[in-house]
Amino acid sequence: MGTVLVPALIAGGVDLSANASTAKVTTKSDNYTMPTEQPGYKSIPKKYKTAIPVQVLGINDLHGGLETTGSVNIGSSTYQGVGTVNRLAAGLDQAQHHFKAVQHSNNTFRVEAGDMVGASPANSTLLAHESTMHTLRAMKFQIGTLGNHEFDHGLGEFNRILTGQKPAATASQLIKDYPHQNSNIKLVVANVVKKSNNKRPYGYKPYVIKTVKAHGKTAKVGFIGIETTDLPTLTLLQNYQDYKILDEAKTIKKYDRILNRKGVKAVVVLAHTGVSTYGKKTTGTAVDILKKVNQTDPKNNIGLYVAGHSHQYANATVGKTHVVQAVYTGKAYNNTQGYINPKTGKFMRLVSHVYPVLPKTLAPKIKDNAKVSAIVADADKRVAPQVNAVIGKAATAETITGRLNNSKTMENAAGELVVDGQLYEANKVGSKADFAMTNNGGVRSDLVVQPDKSITWGAATAVQPFGNILQVVSMTGQQIKDALNQQYDQKQQYYLQISGLKYTYADNPAGGADTPYKVEQITKANGDPVEMDATYNVVINDFLHGGGDDFAAFKDTKIVSSIGTDTDTFVNYIKDMTAAGTPVQAPKLDRKVYLGAN
Repeated sequence: MGTVLVPALIAGGVDLSANASTAKVTTKSDNYTMPTEQPGYKSIPKKYKTAIPVQVLGINDLHGGLETTGSVNIGSSTYQGVGTVNRLAAGLDQAQHHFKAVQHSNNTFRVEAGDMVGASPANSTLLAHESTMHTLRAMKFQIGTLGNHEFDHGLGEFNRILTGQKPAATASQLIKDYPHQNSNIKLVVANVVKKSNNKRPYGYKPYVIKTVKAHGKTAKVGFIGIETTDLPTLTLLQNYQDYKILDEAKTIKKYDRILNRKGVKAVVVLAHTGVSTYGKKTTGTAVDILKKVNQTDPKNNIGLYVAGHSHQYANATVGKTHVVQAVYTGKAYNNTQGYINPKTGKFMRLVSHVYPVLPKTLAPKIKDNAKVSAIVADADKRVAPQVNAVIGKAATAETITGRLNNSKTMENAAGELVVDGQLYEANKVGSKADFAMTNNGGVRSDLVVQPDKSITWGAATAVQPFGNILQVVSMTGQQIKDALNQQYDQKQQYYLQISGLKYTYADNPAGGADTPYKVEQITKANGDPVEMDATYNVVINDFLHGGGDDFAAFKDTKIVSSIGTDTDTFVNYIKDMTAAGTPVQAPKLDRKVYLGAN
């Protein structure tokens, strides 16, 4: 960013004035780090000088990441230290300013594709995510849709913070004292309706129509909102049981036609459905949906599909529709520019790019957004007492390590403490579970223990910050074995922490360097064998249930129940152990036993 990457309607864009009936998927390239590297960024092609220029700036899956930073892969490049909402705000401002300078147009729309809140750090979570909504308002986001995490505390609570209403009488004083203001985001969602009357909740509309103008001429742009039909597997029953989630493709097709009848021939879809680009291939639910739309309605006018949910980078076209996804937690944004033919009302040309939110060290000329920075600083100050609150005790004053304690078996103490807690809490709430497993990427830090053996809320949530939904799934012994074996492909890049079971593993000469080991025997913690044809209940998070980290054995297993978020579960476990007089301690790392050559 420094000078922000702004597409300039360069060669390679897709002309949408002609109807394309094919659904060919073409992956695009995002290799620009400065606008000066981008061909044609200062000029307007002659054939478009009388057309109406339009810009759509989009984000997805912010997850209250007000100060979240990390690495991100975009195209063939990796960027370090990217993120934070004040840098995101600065990048969006620069992108819009550049568009206006080149195109002499105010036709910019800032949009979001769901999961703006949920699975968030303390400076969002403890303020009921109103601090995040304040930053979105300050960044002037205009249109958004629902993700699954907007349902985490019930859709009514999300609608409260969306519209700036007062919290319930039972809310914490911290939340009551925080300013409540309307986010000014127009929420659109076409495929969520109440079971009782088939109407959308809270007066939400399926779409919104915006008028754009240039050269004394006007046109209309329609924005359709779409929720993922996977919602029932991503939140608690009580949060979605009153709603029906309609088929995404059928809904898009329906409202595209309605918009067309209203004279809107330039359509943008904001959809909380996943997609990812790796190398030269783009795949995912969003691609599948658009293929269905193209197949059943090849004359549709959907020019842009802003995706979310899968937290991946994506930039491609499916047929004539651009598909973009800007990773997650404010580490990137997408920037689509194009023209609308004032005679036909259709997109004539679109060019999309996804850009990293670069830190000040890499983009010193882009100043932090002072207004957004002030909101974050205020939130930090307000939550500090809660972050430092003591929730329990440890057996010793030693930090419990969340990194590898045993580089051979890939076990670590904090990770096994996490799954011990998940197994315990699942059974406590009546969701009978035999085992628990979590992915290594879900354990984010050591469990820091204070000199007086106390454990703070902030320390616990640092270990499990995501707020992933924990699900009890039914698996056969063979499926469990398959999952354990899947640790040993891809050079053990991904592995599991386990509770309630143990296993032995040995060298796998046939597997080569990428698959060096294979699982031999699996037992329960008490030594009883795990039978391959028997069925067991296993606690996993929703990321693993979707096949995350290439653990295909978990994908689409039958969900028995959901028990809340991993963050809350870990906090509750520490509280419960302390209350029972058994302060937490590092588990013995003996659950994976290496046999050597076999």
